[in-house]
Amino acid sequence: MSIRIALENPQEFFTNQDIIRGQVVFSLTRAEHVGAIIVKLEGESRTALGLPVDGSGRGISQRPAVQAPDVFHNGRRVVEVVHENHKLLYKVAQVFPDEKAPPQQVPLVLAPGQHRFPFEFKFPFNNACSDTAAMSKLGGLAGAGGFASGSGLFGLGGIRVMDGTKQLLYSHVTKTLPPSFTGFPGEAEIRYYVKVTVQRPGLFKENWRYHTGLKFQPIEPPRPVKTNQEAYARRPFAFRARTPRPVLDSRKRTSLFSGRQGGGSSSSPRSQTPEANPDARQSPSAAGAPPSIEVSARLPHPAILTCNKPIPLRIIAKKLVPADASEVFLIALEIVLVGQTHIRCQDLVNTEVTRWVITSRQGLHIPVSKPGDSVGGEVVIPDTLWSTIPLPNTVMPSFVTCNLGYVHLPLVKRNPILLY
Repeated sequence: MSIRIALENPQEFFTNQDIIRGQVVFSLTRAEHVGAIIVKLEGESRTALGLPVDGSGRGISQRPAVQAPDVFHNGRRVVEVVHENHKLLYKVAQVFPDEKAPPQQVPLVLAPGQHRFPFEFKFPFNNACSDTAAMSKLGGLAGAGGFASGSGLFGLGGIRVMDGTKQLLYSHVTKTLPPSFTGFPGEAEIRYYVKVTVQRPGLFKENWRYHTGLKFQPIEPPRPVKTNQEAYARRPFAFRARTPRPVLDSRKRTSLFSGRQGGGSSSSPRSQTPEANPDARQSPSAAGAPPSIEVSARLPHPAILTCNKPIPLRIIAKKLVPADASEVFLIALEIVLVGQTHIRCQDLVNTEVTRWVITSRQGLHIPVSKPGDSVGGEVVIPDTLWSTIPLPNTVMPSFVTCNLGYVHLPLVKRNPILLY
């Protein structure tokens, strides 16, 4: 016996309102009694967090790379883990016998050979875990795959554990189906499947099951009309005054080992006084006030970042004080995109942070303020530093679902290094 799922025109990513078609290919080496063949399209969001020792409500990550705190009971390490699973998508179709056929009290016999049973599903827009009608079919109510199906004990109907009621105990949000998410295995995952179950009657016969995974990416909502509005973040940079040069003292003593000439006079020449050498002393007022620059990062509002495209970023430096004797240069710049994954599991929460370094440049020499510039004057940093660098394809779209949320912070720009 062999069973597999053959998809028609398989895609790298499915999206909302896409129709997924395929066939269940079922090969038998001998005749078999089959009650029904059920195909399901499922999407599940799973979270798992360890209970904190201090009762703070912040869950402990269960990823293998993160070690949970040691809790010992009778000499053994114990970490209690709680789980929360949401059935975001649950569609069921009976492909054998016919979908409209009533449940068979007597199983049918499939002859040896290869059998093909076509199926078809349409992806919805929103999640279904808050839909009581869809969740009532989960795990064993009447209908396809439920009590009235042609499998189970003595062929009188499948007796199963009814876990669909668990979905009704969780808190839900109705949102667009989230994308496939496998960034934190063991802690937070969103997966989509096509599953097939061959129900076999009899007390000592197990049902045959097979599933294949697929990737889902939701449709991007319509973008707002472009405007001249910008979102920005500002940060001032005030420099300290330079340290004055040391003043040469005319009464400086000679070295302990310096020789002496007649009359006890020193052999070394007399140091020049500040009056004789005006450059020997320089006060802060003579050097001018230290410069003060405000650097702002600006993005179009609302800020929308697109995968595989550069960031529409502008960086502007603004002169704040009349420091006419100083010139300021940008010598280093690092731009980082930060993503936050908010994980909830029952009463526990945890936040995972992911960073992408967009660009990191050292050894720059870009003038941002010159002595002749007026106060309030702005200098635009050349965008050639980042305009040719696309965002990596590992950047996920933002989404919100019942126990998971993923959002990009506004572009986080680490402090540029300025020198004057």
